Amino acid sequence: MLLRSRSHVDAHVATGRERLRMLADFVEMLPAERLSLTRWFGFGKGCAVAWAATDPWFRAQGLRLEAAESVAGCRPEYRQRTDWAAVACFFEITPAEAQMLLGGASGLRPDPAELARRIRGFLAERAAA
Repeated sequence: MLLRSRSHVDAHVATGRERLRMLADFVEMLPAERLSLTRWFGFGKGCAVAWAATDPWFRAQGLRLEAAESVAGCRPEYRQRTDWAAVACFFEITPAEAQMLLGGASGLRPDPAELARRIRGFLAERAAA
């Protein structure tokens, strides 16, 4: 997919692998104090997937935040799926891989550079397999 700017995105359906690469690049731009690995979104913090769902590139790929009465109650949505099922479907990985890679139980600190490395490491492992 050609990304000319964050406001102009050419039409192209990316693979899960491309989406994960873009997520790694996107996450590196997030301030550490805005990243959370324990909630989708709320109180000025959000997980990498929730922040990505606010970005035009990821929105063009179909990732959304499900409408909720409050921002703290929203969650990722993709192809009529929500939560980890949506994340797994969007990135073409299993729900267990999605939780391991992006969830709070991963033992990962909410550090954007560390999360980006983890995503790229995951991609490298899958390419080698």
